[in-house]
Amino acid sequence: MDKRRILVVEDERLVAKHIENMVRGLGYDVAGVAATGEDAVRIALESLPDLVLMDIMLRGDMDGIAASEQIWERAAIPVVYLTAYADEATLERAKVTDPFGYLLKPFEERELYTAIEMALYKHKTDRELKERERWLSTILTSIGDGVISTDREGRVTFMNSVAESLTGRKKDECLGRGLGDVLILVGEKTGRRVPMSVRKASRRSGRLTDGQSLLLLRGDEKVPVEVGAALIRDEKDQVDGTVLVFRDVTQRKRQEERLAFLAIHDALTELPNRVLFNDRLTLALANAARRKKAIAVLMLDLDRFKKVNDTLGHSVGDRLLRAVAERLSGLLRRSDTVARLGGDEFMILLPEISGPEAAERVARRILRSFKAPLDLADRKIPLTASIGIASYPKDGADVESLTKNADIAMYAAKEGGRNTFKLYAPPEAGEGPGTGRKAE
Repeated sequence: MDKRRILVVEDERLVAKHIENMVRGLGYDVAGVAATGEDAVRIALESLPDLVLMDIMLRGDMDGIAASEQIWERAAIPVVYLTAYADEATLERAKVTDPFGYLLKPFEERELYTAIEMALYKHKTDRELKERERWLSTILTSIGDGVISTDREGRVTFMNSVAESLTGRKKDECLGRGLGDVLILVGEKTGRRVPMSVRKASRRSGRLTDGQSLLLLRGDEKVPVEVGAALIRDEKDQVDGTVLVFRDVTQRKRQEERLAFLAIHDALTELPNRVLFNDRLTLALANAARRKKAIAVLMLDLDRFKKVNDTLGHSVGDRLLRAVAERLSGLLRRSDTVARLGGDEFMILLPEISGPEAAERVARRILRSFKAPLDLADRKIPLTASIGIASYPKDGADVESLTKNADIAMYAAKEGGRNTFKLYAPPEAGEGPGTGRKAE
């Protein structure tokens, strides 16, 4: 291992020589000997020793304290002060420079060795600590989550740039303030403020929140966030502070909501799909049975839609389906439901109607609306539809029978020439499945 190099700064020549000999005798190299503060700074910056033994009282305009300040600021070289005496003001100045040790002259070789080794060890550990702090600071600054730390009283001690952005507050204005004044959270469902207390968290095994979905108040905005917290404990296992990590989950919430929406809606038209339609039909049947009301189910299939896809392409076909969905929705009551089952098949639920005649009126209104071509901005496409109608309680008392019978009636409308509607007609005795019958 290379020998440690030490710079000796002493304005008394004999004393300097004695210290130099002691340093060499202890197994260190002498990087140089200086008698003034100016020379000490120059030699230190040129030779970069591992340690400086600095006499406080030096000849010239720069004393040992001023020289040490420059050496530390410009090269971060540790200094051990050598002094025979000093007034209180000088000692106070020396303390400010954060020296790595003091030696009172005269001193023994063993005392010098102890002071040097202690200073070198302290400098090594301080350097390693600062290195870790730099790494930690870089990590906390660069990660994509907001990070806030507090002391044991809940006062903010650190805040990274992401936390600044999420809270809409600058670190300088937040340091020293209470956590609850900086990170304002409310429950997503309750809308109530979520109190955050380090002391309470220590009694709840580190939980600052109760696990509910949270919204971060940022001015007039409410930002959905996910918050994690960890308590900082000292060597006696006492709570010394806390670290909070939080992130904006707006995009994830939107994706979750979109996935939940698509589970019960058609992706192309955003109409209810079969799952949601059957759920609403089940509810409508229960209400109809309780209130002695009628309901109707209409199955609608676009006539010759395959020809549109084959001749104009599927992109035009998709635009056409969206236009049909919009037109159908505009013809119905808010309590009605129009759903897309897939392909060019649509189903309509009419709850609480007076009877099958009301369903027939809706079917006629739909067919009349299709007399006007569908406008796709760059082209107008004529289209017709075939509709089958089944009503409760006459044509079925459950979801399966009503939808099946409406489908049977729709195929009867297609066989009857398309561009029309048919009411479900049960089969005659000895016949196969029911057919549709045209309303009078």
